[in-house]
Amino acid sequence: MQTEINILDFALAFLYVVAISAACIYVRLLKIKTQPHYKYFYIGLLAKMIGGIYFAIFSVFYYKGGDSLFYFEAGKACNEYITENIAENVGFFVNPYIFNDNHDFLHQYMYGSKDVLTIVYHTTIISFLGLKSYLVCTILFSFISFIGLWLGYSNLCKIYPNASKYLLVGFFLVPTAIMWSSGILKDTITQGAIGWILYSVSNIFVFKRRKVFGIIIIFLASWAIFNLKPYLLYVYIPCLLIWIQSIYKAKIKSVFFKVTILPILFISLILLSYFISVNLSKDAGKYRFDKLGKTLEGFHSWHGFLAATQDQSGYSLGEFEFTPLGILSKVPASLNVTYFRPYLWEVRNLPTLLGAIEGFVLLLFCLYLFVKLRLGLFSKIYKNKEAYFMMLFALIFGVVVGISSYNFGALSRYKIPAEMFFITSLILVYYDYLAEKRIKNR
Repeated sequence: MQTEINILDFALAFLYVVAISAACIYVRLLKIKTQPHYKYFYIGLLAKMIGGIYFAIFSVFYYKGGDSLFYFEAGKACNEYITENIAENVGFFVNPYIFNDNHDFLHQYMYGSKDVLTIVYHTTIISFLGLKSYLVCTILFSFISFIGLWLGYSNLCKIYPNASKYLLVGFFLVPTAIMWSSGILKDTITQGAIGWILYSVSNIFVFKRRKVFGIIIIFLASWAIFNLKPYLLYVYIPCLLIWIQSIYKAKIKSVFFKVTILPILFISLILLSYFISVNLSKDAGKYRFDKLGKTLEGFHSWHGFLAATQDQSGYSLGEFEFTPLGILSKVPASLNVTYFRPYLWEVRNLPTLLGAIEGFVLLLFCLYLFVKLRLGLFSKIYKNKEAYFMMLFALIFGVVVGISSYNFGALSRYKIPAEMFFITSLILVYYDYLAEKRIKNR
């Protein structure tokens, strides 16, 4: 049965939005005196919820299908099986494979891969809270994702207290991210988890607080990402370790220590991140290191096929081999397509138009910074610890998604974490530029 959105769904959605908004406005009032950036709390929440509602309506009435609806239907079916016989089926929450041998269960596709099963598992839980309404469940997904993102944003604002309104853009006001990371999708959960990890790492290493809680959160958030998009961790973990090394480097005053010990520490962190990533990949199925090249090539071929046969706004970087040298040759083109394409003349549908406008504005912002700072732009990124680690992630991950996507629809989803860090890194550089300009004008 095809998922529908009716008057009852809109009525329920309105009640949920009012309840969530009331709670968040109360939190805002409590926090704003000691944490001024909380004046943007409701703006960020509203952006996520509006994005979720728009995505749900778009999926049902425009696309009339898609991954989100498949996940919801499977989660709803699990919900119904559990409520029909609670004593027998409640074990799903401990062992989600209990329906695997049930031939009456029509959603066996959810057992096809671990990432699909994970998102269906989360959807099942949320469907109980959302009364099995697709629109309400979407709002709850967007709210849960918002919490993680807000905590990451909040800690960054404590490091840069006067940059909160600029940082809001990178975290909450990027149009394609608002749409594609606010629905019942893997990207919604992974974005929230990225925020939780950023929050916890900064708590442990910058603010020296809540260390035990932070370690638990890092483990849980990493587990969520690993089950949905493990390749994110292959890039995120090394970049975080480089950030941690930069934090300690800034605190060390001894020149001797910096020259002798820090290089050893840096190499140790790189080896540690490699060891962690390799061990994570052992249980990552098609995302194992030894299978990653073939997986990327498969994405490349499948998305290219969709672009050719179903008019899904495809692009090409030209022919190349999936080897280190082949990928290296496409770095400039892949970064260009990730952050600045589709161009306005490549637009074929409404979602692509949104991405084209966004890419054009981002290109203008990059050109503005380059004109103002010239080569100093690169040194400012390097000297700012947070901007450096975020840009490093954005460049590496941006290459991966640019090479593997091959249609703009898939690219809009895959690039969300990279684009968030790319924009935030540039915003931190822009903030430093404005601060220096104000000092000179005094």
